[in-house]
This record gives sequence, C-alpha cells and structure tokens, in this order.
Amino acid sequence: MDMTPTPSSGNSNLNEANNCGVDLSQDAIYLPVIYSIFFIIGTPLNLMALFGLYRLIKSENVLPVYVINLLLSDLLQLFTVPLWIDYYRRGHSWRFGSTSCQLLGVSFYVSIYTGIAFMCIIALERYLAIAKPLRFQALRKLKFARWIALSIWVVVAVPPSIILRKMQPNDNHTLCIEGYPSKEGFIIYRLITLSLSFIIPLAFIVILHRKTLRSLSAIGTLGMEEKHRIRGLLILLMVIFILVLGPYHITGCVKYIGLLLHGDACEWEKAVFVPYQLGRGLLSLNSVLDPILYTFLRSDFRAAAGHYLPCLRRMQESVCRTVSHQRTTTKTPSTLSDHSDSI
Repeated sequence: MDMTPTPSSGNSNLNEANNCGVDLSQDAIYLPVIYSIFFIIGTPLNLMALFGLYRLIKSENVLPVYVINLLLSDLLQLFTVPLWIDYYRRGHSWRFGSTSCQLLGVSFYVSIYTGIAFMCIIALERYLAIAKPLRFQALRKLKFARWIALSIWVVVAVPPSIILRKMQPNDNHTLCIEGYPSKEGFIIYRLITLSLSFIIPLAFIVILHRKTLRSLSAIGTLGMEEKHRIRGLLILLMVIFILVLGPYHITGCVKYIGLLLHGDACEWEKAVFVPYQLGRGLLSLNSVLDPILYTFLRSDFRAAAGHYLPCLRRMQESVCRTVSHQRTTTKTPSTLSDHSDSI
C-alpha cells in the first residue's frame, strides 16, 4: 500500500489524491471479507497460542520467547484490521483523522516487519540448537532472548514512525497512507524496505533451512517424532514466508520498479492495483498460520486443542502426513544428547 500524503475532505480531495483515476472500488469486497475471516479466526487462535506458551517462559528454552513475540506481532496486525475493513468498505475513505491514520500505518508495518524479523530469529535459533548446541550456549539464555526481542521491536518501529509522520501531514485525509501516483522518493524507499524485509530474510531462512535439515539428518540420538516436529516447523516456516509474504513483496517490487521504468506512471498504477491489493490481503493469513505452525506442533497442546477443536486435529494430521514424506533415511552417530527443546 502506497504511503504518499493526500490532502482530502470529501470526494473532491479523494480525486486530488487519486490523480491517476484508479478505480479504488475494486477491492471494496475482497479486502473487507478476507480481513473479517482472518480477524475472526486469527484472534482466538493467537490468544490460545499465547496462553499455551506462556508457561514455557520459565524454562531455559528461549524459543517460546521468540514465538510469543511473533504472536504478539500477529495480534498487533489483527487489532488494526477492523479499521482497515471500514476504510476499504467505504472505498478507501478514511474518517478518523490524520493522527489515527499515522498510528494505524505504523502499527500495520511494524507488525509485518517484526513478524519477519522473529521468523529469521526462530530459524537461526533452531539452527544453533541443532547444528551447534555447545558453541553458542550463551546466546540461548532467556535474558539474552528477552533483550533481542526488545531490540527488534525498537529497531523495527523507529523507521516507519519517522517516514509515515513525514509523508502524512497533520490535516484531514480521505486516503490513508496511499496516493496515486507514488512519488519518486517514496518509490526508492519502498524498494529498499521490500529488499530488507523479504529478499534478504528469504535468502537467510533458505540457507539456514538447508543447513538445519542437513544437521538434523546426522543426529542419531533424537527421536523420530521430535525430528518430524522440527522438520514440520522449518517446512511450514518456509511455506508461510513464500506463499503468504511472497505475493505482496513480489508484486510490490514489480510495482515500484515499473513505476521507475514505465513511461506512464498512472497506467502502471492502474495495471498493478488489483494484484498488489490481493497480495496485501494475503499478508494477514500469517496471523492464522503462525499459531498453528508454532503451537500445534507441540504434542501436549496439540492433544488438548485436538480434543476441543476437531477441525484443528484434522489439520494437524494433514501436516503430519505431509512432513512424513520429508523424512531422510540417512542416519549417522552423534555425540549430541539433547536436541529436544524444540516446541
């Protein structure tokens, strides 16, 4: 979603912000419907996941610290959803003032970027726990994990707060954090953020994914069920990153590179509007998948959830069948004796 400032007061100001004449009603049904579904399902799932993981904080397992922060980023995104539903249902018409628009934009982008950061941290933690359990023990202490989590929130929150404040002046607006066509300075900024928030993290996670699976195959002291859970976590982490975050970031790169190269910026804005908004809607799917990915792979919580929610039990069984096909047959002796701290 673009973040160019737009003065507005009624339909005339909407037209001023939308100089390209983009048909903003094209997502008036899709986004409110899909956001409503994700909000209804994702909110209780994330709250259940937090409840199930909170007790693990007292253990020396640092993974729940990062998982809980990932779920908090999901909840932050979900809490912005009702306002976005109202905004898109009214045809991109914001009615709550400039300050609330800034806060909404900051909350949305912070939730996305912190979620990506914690996915990277989780992938790194799994790699260190499995491939190098003795060399980096100091980095896997609870105190260190809490400081890492706090630092991520602070570092991620500062840039969007500054940028959105500069790009969204303190007056009334109809469009919120968007405008057509996008300005050149903002296009450069978005290409930088898209690279930092998707391309680099994806490469990082893919590399760690392969190294972790290779190390996991060489461990002979770890039970098959535990290996299935670790593989399931890593595989579904990749699925979420590519299938959920990918469409928005890929169409974003195409959009902003095209705006730099295309001779008619307005024609390009119209051409990519629907694909870009489709990708934007899919972003909130991670708020539904994250708690399933990280919480329901825990055997004790999985059993309880399956008892009370049969639909989740069927989903878990499907995941287990998928992961079983990823098993490796090569096993080598290992002197490592404790890799059972994954969730």
